[in-house]
Amino acid sequence: MMIRNVIFLTLLCSVAFVLFFDTSYLQAADQSDAFQAAEKLINDGNFREALTAYRELLQNQELESAEIISSFQHASKCFQHLDQLADLDTFRESVVQTHPRNWQVLSAVAESYLHMPHHGYQIAGEFRRGRHRGGGKVMNARQRDRVRALQLHLQALQIIQRQNSQPGALESRWLSHQFAHTLMYSNSYQESWRLQVLTDLSQLPDYDEGWHHHSGQTQGAPIGADDQPVVYNLPSSWQSAKNDGERWRWALDQAAIWHPPHKSQVQLIRARFLQSQFGVETLAQYGWWFGRSALQDNKAETGTYALHTLGQNETIARLATGIRRFELPPEHNPIKIYQEILAQANPYKQYPAASALATLFENRRQYQLAVEYWTLCQQLNPSQHIKEKLDQIQANWGRFEPIMSQPAGQGATVDFRFRNGQRVEFTAHRIEERQLLEDVKSYLKKNPRKWDWQQVQLENLGHRLVVENQDKYLGKEIARWSLDLQPLDKSTNQQHFDRRITVTTPLQEPGAYLITSKMDEGNTTSIVLWLSDTAIVKKRLSGKTMYYVADSVGGQPIADCNMEFFGYWYERKDKDLEFHTKNFSEFTDANGLVALPSDQENHRYDWVAIATTTDGRFAHLGFSNIWSQEYQDQQYKQVKVFTITDRPVYRPEQKVQFKFWVRHAQYNLDDKSQYAGQSFRVELHDPKNKKVFSQQLTADAYGGLEGEWQIPAEALLGQYRLNVARHGGGTFRIEEYKKPEFEVTMDTPSEPVLLGKNITTTISAKYYFGEPVLNARVKYKILRTPYNQAWYPPMPWDWLYGPGYWWSHQEYSWYPGWARWGCPAPHPWWFWRSPQQPEVVAEREVAIGPDGKVEVQIDTSLAKQFYPDQDQSYQIQAEVIDKSRRTIVGSGRVLVAHQPFRVYVWTEQGHYRVGDTIQIGCAAQTLASQPIEGQGTLRLLQVKYDNDKPVETEVGRWEVATNEMGQAKLQIKASQGGQYRLSYELTDSADNKVEGGHMVTVAGTGFDGSEFRFNDLELIPDQHEYQAGDKVSMQINTNRAGAAVLLFARPSDGIYLPPQLVKLTGKSQLVDIEVMPQDAPNFFVEAVTVHGGRVHTVTREIFVPPSNRIIQVEVVPSAKAYTPGQAAKVLLKLTDQHGNPFVGTLTLAIYDKALEYISGGSNVPGIREFFWKWRR
Repeated sequence: MMIRNVIFLTLLCSVAFVLFFDTSYLQAADQSDAFQAAEKLINDGNFREALTAYRELLQNQELESAEIISSFQHASKCFQHLDQLADLDTFRESVVQTHPRNWQVLSAVAESYLHMPHHGYQIAGEFRRGRHRGGGKVMNARQRDRVRALQLHLQALQIIQRQNSQPGALESRWLSHQFAHTLMYSNSYQESWRLQVLTDLSQLPDYDEGWHHHSGQTQGAPIGADDQPVVYNLPSSWQSAKNDGERWRWALDQAAIWHPPHKSQVQLIRARFLQSQFGVETLAQYGWWFGRSALQDNKAETGTYALHTLGQNETIARLATGIRRFELPPEHNPIKIYQEILAQANPYKQYPAASALATLFENRRQYQLAVEYWTLCQQLNPSQHIKEKLDQIQANWGRFEPIMSQPAGQGATVDFRFRNGQRVEFTAHRIEERQLLEDVKSYLKKNPRKWDWQQVQLENLGHRLVVENQDKYLGKEIARWSLDLQPLDKSTNQQHFDRRITVTTPLQEPGAYLITSKMDEGNTTSIVLWLSDTAIVKKRLSGKTMYYVADSVGGQPIADCNMEFFGYWYERKDKDLEFHTKNFSEFTDANGLVALPSDQENHRYDWVAIATTTDGRFAHLGFSNIWSQEYQDQQYKQVKVFTITDRPVYRPEQKVQFKFWVRHAQYNLDDKSQYAGQSFRVELHDPKNKKVFSQQLTADAYGGLEGEWQIPAEALLGQYRLNVARHGGGTFRIEEYKKPEFEVTMDTPSEPVLLGKNITTTISAKYYFGEPVLNARVKYKILRTPYNQAWYPPMPWDWLYGPGYWWSHQEYSWYPGWARWGCPAPHPWWFWRSPQQPEVVAEREVAIGPDGKVEVQIDTSLAKQFYPDQDQSYQIQAEVIDKSRRTIVGSGRVLVAHQPFRVYVWTEQGHYRVGDTIQIGCAAQTLASQPIEGQGTLRLLQVKYDNDKPVETEVGRWEVATNEMGQAKLQIKASQGGQYRLSYELTDSADNKVEGGHMVTVAGTGFDGSEFRFNDLELIPDQHEYQAGDKVSMQINTNRAGAAVLLFARPSDGIYLPPQLVKLTGKSQLVDIEVMPQDAPNFFVEAVTVHGGRVHTVTREIFVPPSNRIIQVEVVPSAKAYTPGQAAKVLLKLTDQHGNPFVGTLTLAIYDKALEYISGGSNVPGIREFFWKWRR
């Protein structure tokens, strides 16, 4: 009986085992099927069903880690595709709760927090990740997600540390790497300055406002309290780390501990980070200064910022407080760390270190060291790329610098840049331009069915000859010559540096030449050089296009020049093209002019104009099109609506009071309103462009309309548009605002600081009740820009034309010392200049002091090194965040001058005749426009020229002191014709001496300027302003005696009236231009001349102010300051241009100035500029 029971028990256990085994197999099979089904769903785009499948899979705690992670990642993608990111955070945390002891899963969830979208919206007080159709307050969870990722990574690491052994060392190493990456914020180190903070991992931070778009610019490495760069030491443990930088070191070190072969990789990561912080690569934005430039001579570069003089324990880097040269301790020196890696035996670890060192020393301009490491790279891993790197440094190399066309017969020159080589050979071949033109015309006349645009390229001759090998256009060799070179060598510590020299060629005859250089045992390079004797100028007249042909050397027009015009256009027919051509010739008149009608027929064609003469001249211009447009002189005729509200920003339920003035703005109308008594519809549109208010109003006798609107409680927030229908209007804002409780101010020097000095500024944060702001963070940024705002004596029409509008004095940059004592004219408003990007000098985040202040140091020595003769502006931008997370910004500016003050000299007229009285003005002031009172000497220097170099002779001297306004005036008699320089040297109370100067000409009997030097072309009017009926006495100056000048009066929108040809007998001549009534408020005069192988163009604006319609408004308060609740009175006094009382209508708005902080400034423009600031 017992035996039978044993046998039965054994059989029962066996069956149980079989059943258990079969069930496990079935479960595995079911899981595999479930994975495949979920994968098929997501591949088919069935994301909702796939998400459901993955949710079910992730509930199974028996899954392998890889399967859990794969399911989690696919599920996260489903959330994105379904636009359900608002539910993603709950899902992530559910996965963490289901698998709390699986470190691989925790790490995967951490990575999800880093890489999934961080932005969202605050809806009903809650954060909703992702998009939201209804809008809302934009928020981001970037910092919160990072902290959560760090928490999960730390939790995963602690799980590994609790294990008795080190399972999966490679996986553990990967985890520590990801942990370090999370601490670093990003691989690019753009926000690595945050490493100096110890992130609190005990709680998640709040969500932040806005999108958190990073500027993309890497900040300079932070500076510690000891004014030294912040470095991060290796802590003994995670708990002992003082900041995230030390935590990062610890996480990297754990990777090396868990996987010792990985130590060199950890060293590489550290070295790259240190290089990004302290390497010369941080100076990339100063590439024009620190990059590979070409030296003009053998003089060695020296100074603090000469990169090639750095020792291997030194660096020059852009830190948070600016550029500095300093030493690095070995532990934090990337060069030493790379060299430690090289000392290891594994060549696979050596190569990246050697490559990094080679590039590093190239960037430091220490090319011989770079050669050593590139050579080592070639030994470790030979490649063509490394060979090219070595050749780039060591090989004999040369190239031509870009050049412009030059006049024939005057000895052409080219600039040549080279390194290493000691000899170069040049050859010059003539280019057969005429043959090229004939082939182009022949190609087009054959009506090609397929378009080959390269066949009609006339400009890019070098490409056709060198790249496309079109040797048929390369004529015979004209010249061959050699030149010995003197490269920079070891004696100057600048081996392998570039040099630039000017090479004089033997070429004299006009034409196009291909010049080729061949370095001994080096490269070959070519450039096309144009030597011209004939120039073609094209201008668009009313209904036709004018061509002007002139001698490009002397500037005289070429009469009876054969002008061949060849044009083409094409149309598409089926799959082919059909070309149409036109070819005819005209001859220039006695003034070198010929015109091509801009009719509809000619408008279709692209034209090339070819000029030839019987004596061998040849020039061409094109291909280019012509277009037809009639001349139209712009006149000011506009209906304008001026809008004013009683405040710029409102809260819901407040009342808006508004006033309009509708005016026909035209200079020749009287003061009577054309809209008095007329009815207008006033409309108001909300931020969504919905009309929320409409009312019909009748204008008063002055064209004024006024009304009010009660803002409803549910009004949308944002900008509202208040318009007079079909005419225009203005804007105001509605906001649920709270006036700022504290302000941020800057204590900056009241006087400009001299360039090269250190500046101390103070950022202060103070509550409006007087107490300092405590427990706050200050983020500040210092930006440097050149300061080029010259001062000009104020004139009555500055508001219309801009300061210095009348300054017609010329810029003689070629005159010795002009950059020091001269004053440039304002740049024309129509001449757009790309603004220079500001340089970030410093950028830091620090805790505010116990007195609510932060001191900021600005070092201007670097600016002095780079820009010794230029004034600078340092803009300080500060953002203060108090403990309640309220943010207030403030800004300030420090002007830095390259000299203590500036001296200006001017005359009341542009030019004079013998016998005229010359009114001379002098002024001295600081860069901040503070007047300088002092003793000065005014000298009149007669200028003559010896071999084109000015020689000055003093012919008059006066002792003239400046008054309390920093100004002085003097009258002298123009007694003798000639060219003069007025020099005024002023000495201030600190014994600083500064000179200002001005060039002026006095025309006497027979004066033609032949003896003097001018700019290539000048137009100088005699007066500052004119009225209808006046005559502009325009002085035309050129730097070529006997040149001819085309003078165009009143060009408009690129269309010209027929020109006047002015043939100079010398270098200077006067031409009168009559001023018409329709010329107000301005018109233009343009001059064109040809000489020296170039076309010179100058445009001068002539100012014809309109009749004075400006009312003077004087506001006189009853007291300078008032206490809250005190009654205040304001006296308003209005007078016309003659000082007489003015009768009209007046609107007065008084509001708290703090509201403009909310609105971004006033919403009311200046009424004078609004109605009358118009010019051609």
